[in-house]
Amino acid sequence: MSGPGTSPQRRAHGASVPERHDPGFLTVSNLLSLSRIPLGVMFLVTNDAKALALIVLAGSLTDLFDGVIARVSRTTSEVGILLDPFCDKIFVLLGVVSFLPSGRLDWAGFVILVLRDFFTGGSYLVSRLVGRDVHPRSRMGGKVTTFFQFLTLLALIFRPGLVLLFILAVGITSVYAIIDYGVYLIKQEQLAQLEKERPARARD
Repeated sequence: MSGPGTSPQRRAHGASVPERHDPGFLTVSNLLSLSRIPLGVMFLVTNDAKALALIVLAGSLTDLFDGVIARVSRTTSEVGILLDPFCDKIFVLLGVVSFLPSGRLDWAGFVILVLRDFFTGGSYLVSRLVGRDVHPRSRMGGKVTTFFQFLTLLALIFRPGLVLLFILAVGITSVYAIIDYGVYLIKQEQLAQLEKERPARARD
């Protein structure tokens, strides 16, 4: 049962929603997330296999530790929750784009690799534009898809023969992630609608 001090957001969306507070934008965790953007740009300016592998490793480590540091340092915020997947998407997008000119990746593979990212990003943007108070959260399907995206980048660097296998894995997990995210958005909309109807029911 919700206590009297529980915010509407926590009642509507569950205890996993962090309290709305402002630890500031330039936190360690946010800086780690943001670092994936210049790391992604580096894909476009180097062809050295070892350097590219280090970029993938650095990107995966920042993705692993930004959330952990935010929770440990209690600097979790709505901005950080949005920033993490956004920077993931930019990093992966720049990475896969860099392999198109070399012929190691064709356009069909490119579309499969970024399909989940465009769907979730587009769904969130549309929801905000129509006035829906969406609270995006990391989902297991999305995490697994990102993991396979990173493995695909490594395969593109060192094992081109395995690229098709990893693209298939990304495609399968992307379908699951899209369905899972769609169900999540529907549930959020239902919870928001129940929250709106609650005062009217109380008056009746």
